[in-house]
Amino acid sequence: MKPETIERHALARSRKAHLGAAARRGALLAAILLGIPACYGAGEAPEQEATGPASAGLDLYSGIPQDGVVLGDPGAPITLVEFSDLRCSHCRDYALEVLPVILDRHVRTSQVKLVFRNLTFLGPGSVQAARMAAAVGMQDRLWEFVDRFFRIQARERPPVTDELLLRVASELPGIDAARAMAQRDSGAVAQQLEAARAEAARLQVHGVPALFLSRQGEGLRRLRLTSMSPEPISRAIEQLLRAPRPRG
Repeated sequence: MKPETIERHALARSRKAHLGAAARRGALLAAILLGIPACYGAGEAPEQEATGPASAGLDLYSGIPQDGVVLGDPGAPITLVEFSDLRCSHCRDYALEVLPVILDRHVRTSQVKLVFRNLTFLGPGSVQAARMAAAVGMQDRLWEFVDRFFRIQARERPPVTDELLLRVASELPGIDAARAMAQRDSGAVAQQLEAARAEAARLQVHGVPALFLSRQGEGLRRLRLTSMSPEPISRAIEQLLRAPRPRG
């Protein structure tokens, strides 16, 4: 290859890397301006002060219907879609501090059903955890797995290993943990994670947690959160329940 050709390729790579870094900085700046806590980009999640109770919160989900990534009454008029990364500390805070209120107010009352979209922004640990969560979801216990995983992360901050994933699954009542471990590399798991990635790309999700609301027969609308609080989400749900439907 000629020297001038090598130089052109190097310049193109440098320009691409610069544009990618600029895009990440722009997304992060937008989040700061909006006051939205979020995790971005590649690499492991930063250490944060542990939040939320360390004890298991599995009773939060008791009696609520589950079907794979969906939690709640299938006929609920509102759908709340959550994009999350199991290595994201802000996703953990949302799951432990905000979600329980949404469950009690809106999911148990059949106003809302939840959909979990698992992304893998934060390195190999994210991929391992996402695959295991999807495999456990094939036994309709994804939401308990996510809750338990986040609680252990908050208390112990362990690395994501096979031993940790087996431990989390084994602590869930009624789960065949060995079967879930064996299904992590299945086509069904890969398809679920690819579907989440594709939907995130379509909706331009660049950081997590990211939340979207929809009403039956209508498209998704993004929730622009200004704090890690259930109140803005609850208000948006109530407004959407009361809002007149578009004509035509």
